[in-house]
Amino acid sequence: MSDHRQSDRFIKGIAKDIKEKDIDIDHGLFNYIYHKLKFQSVSKEDRKHNLYEEEMFKRWCRNKREKTSAFVTPTWNYCCQFISNDNKALTKDNHIKVYIPLDYSHIEDGVNQIFDFLDKNNISHLSRVSETISNTDVIVHLLSEEDLKKLLTFVNKNRYLQEGLIRPNPFAYNEGNIALASDGNISYNQTVANYILLYMKRLMETNSLGEASLKGFYKFVINYYALTFVEERNPERPFVLKKFAKDFSYIDGEELDVDDESIVEDYKYVTKLIIESQAKDFKLDNFVKHYNMVVGKRSRNQEVDFEAVDNTLAKLIEIMIEKGDSNYNTWNIISYIETGDPRCLTSFGNSRNMVVNSSFRDDILYMLKMKKMKANDYVTQFYNKMFVLDEEVKELLKEYLAYGDYKYGREDTREYLDGYVSTLNDAYITNDSGFRSRFRELNMSNKIRLYMKATGRNIDYVIDMCRPRRK
Repeated sequence: MSDHRQSDRFIKGIAKDIKEKDIDIDHGLFNYIYHKLKFQSVSKEDRKHNLYEEEMFKRWCRNKREKTSAFVTPTWNYCCQFISNDNKALTKDNHIKVYIPLDYSHIEDGVNQIFDFLDKNNISHLSRVSETISNTDVIVHLLSEEDLKKLLTFVNKNRYLQEGLIRPNPFAYNEGNIALASDGNISYNQTVANYILLYMKRLMETNSLGEASLKGFYKFVINYYALTFVEERNPERPFVLKKFAKDFSYIDGEELDVDDESIVEDYKYVTKLIIESQAKDFKLDNFVKHYNMVVGKRSRNQEVDFEAVDNTLAKLIEIMIEKGDSNYNTWNIISYIETGDPRCLTSFGNSRNMVVNSSFRDDILYMLKMKKMKANDYVTQFYNKMFVLDEEVKELLKEYLAYGDYKYGREDTREYLDGYVSTLNDAYITNDSGFRSRFRELNMSNKIRLYMKATGRNIDYVIDMCRPRRK
């Protein structure tokens, strides 16, 4: 259940701040509330840290796991992403969102322990860790009740994690010091902040900020829910939806597209969860029932095989890289998704027929709409994830080059590596120090070859990038 005392203090604290501070209600209050909501249980000392700048992200990315990838995208470097390699969670929209907020002194080892556990237990997930310490710093998206219970049991029995947990958002359903939500394609915490903003505006209109309370807040949300989402046959429905679109314009800075039924539905069920989770008898089983109900309602998602969409995209990128310049051809894929013009695609490798004669474009457009992403961003991120020369490969190359340069000389070592990559014949690689078998285990030839094709680099660039520098 929610933490009522903490929630009540928060509501009254916001009302007090509005009376005592000069906050622009139309342009600054939403961000103020949202910021306070995220950092309400974080110490001043912990707020000073930036995990990205302190290179904690780099250390997490170097900690390779068999079934989980960790990476930071250039356009989204304020968080480190962790995704199970089966991509099941990546290609779904209906997640159980698990907030495991950790303080600064526990977050580095705590994150490693959490994702080691998920990896070893074959749990599909889509996760991220923010660069700042807050009650949303570690978020794990799961797909099933079984996986949720496994993760909760692990965290609750882990003394180290328990020591480092920060108090979660009190307006969410709390299972111990872990908050749970199911919010589709919107933000649970931003939705709560927006409702608090609307409640404060109502109190200001009646000059009654001094009467702010948790009870009053939930009464306001319940009434808003009934008017906006329940009374769908109300003859004033268009006016109600127009007001709803404007009321929630604070989150993204623009009015909601209420003609999109999925957006209205997401807010409906998140609002329902905000209301239900504050009940004293709301338990884990109730949360799971709510999640299952939402999954059942969003039937369109069940019609699209998002894993098949990603598999087709991966195959298309590989074919087009074989054909020519990767940057040009990746742009052609994006153009096809945006325009539907089959001439954007090469017929090489039967790729045009493979894509045009399938539901690929319709499915990926629906997926992009659900994720609120542009084709350029999705394809680029997908491409970057496919073709990165990971640290494990670079470290082995560095070791091999140091050995080869010493034993054979630079020129011969370069020729051996070039022959290995171009012919895929590992006989070019010495078996000293187990190099040949280690190269084979990491599938080095294919990884290096794909990296070169994807980036337009040659073997000399790869060698120069990995060759040990003299100090």
